[in-house]
Amino acid sequence: MHQELQDRGGRTALLVIDVQIAVVKDGFDSDVVVERIGKVVEAAREASVPVVFVQHEVPEYPPMARGGDDWQIRSEVAPVDGEPVVAKRYPDSFVDTTLTETLESLGVGSLIVAGAQSDCCIRATSQGALSRGYDVTLVSDAHTTSDQEFDGVTIPAETSVALINASLPWLLYPNATSAVASYDEVIAGFQKE
Repeated sequence: MHQELQDRGGRTALLVIDVQIAVVKDGFDSDVVVERIGKVVEAAREASVPVVFVQHEVPEYPPMARGGDDWQIRSEVAPVDGEPVVAKRYPDSFVDTTLTETLESLGVGSLIVAGAQSDCCIRATSQGALSRGYDVTLVSDAHTTSDQEFDGVTIPAETSVALINASLPWLLYPNATSAVASYDEVIAGFQKE
């Protein structure tokens, strides 16, 4: 059964997903990516664009247990007072979280997405947002992942990042658009507002 999606309209928010010490430490080009995310966060704040953080937790896995050192959001992009931090346990940041309510309270209809891991939480959250009627722009050079292996085949992280960038614009949903833009383009867009 097809469910008609809501055209959300509204303002844009920056969604920063899982930029945590344990998540990005082995990521492709992670220090550069975190630096870029920090610049996008700073530009969003200067343009009064809401910044919403998502923080993954896995209680049974000590590095990702709430409160642990490696669970922390990297200091270069850490939230400031008043910026929402949504706790999650699943790759799609909308599942069993307060993300929808947080975005609704801010009047958000469009998301700019950055963070980690490209092939898991970035992909799942972007698709989850689109399926809920949010427009999504992925910051093409401000997300990362680590190498993956399946059935004896290694999938380089750089390939996973490129695949997500190439495929996201082709995810078509009614009343929602998807795009990719570089961090420079996103920052320039904030400065025009």
